[in-house]
Amino acid sequence: MSNATLDANKALVLAHCEAVTNRQDPDAIRAQLTTDFFDHASGKMMSADEVSAHSALLHESFANLSVVAECLVAERDIVAGRFIWRGIHRGPWRGIARTGKHVEFRGMTFWRVRDGRICERWAEIDFAEAERQLTT
Repeated sequence: MSNATLDANKALVLAHCEAVTNRQDPDAIRAQLTTDFFDHASGKMMSADEVSAHSALLHESFANLSVVAECLVAERDIVAGRFIWRGIHRGPWRGIARTGKHVEFRGMTFWRVRDGRICERWAEIDFAEAERQLTT
């Protein structure tokens, strides 16, 4: 795979993170995902509208929710990244009532790209750390 393709795949993943978390842009999400997108973290196929709805729920729980990439690596059709999410707990989340606390948590996510669109995602996000921050 050419360096240009690997760079394009990384740019797609960064744009997708922007669209899902930082901007909540359903049109961009629709353009970025294949119609058979499979999210391994949830264990199911998800439509772009379902991905957008999931993002909206997170934003209901966390004001000013944002994500930044600490590192991105691309090889063949996979892009892997280490990310930091930040927000202010403003609504119920995982049974924890609003605390108003700033929260920061990290995770690693892998995406598979097919024909310039994201077709799969694997995510390991440290929600236990977010819960610890909100309950201590």
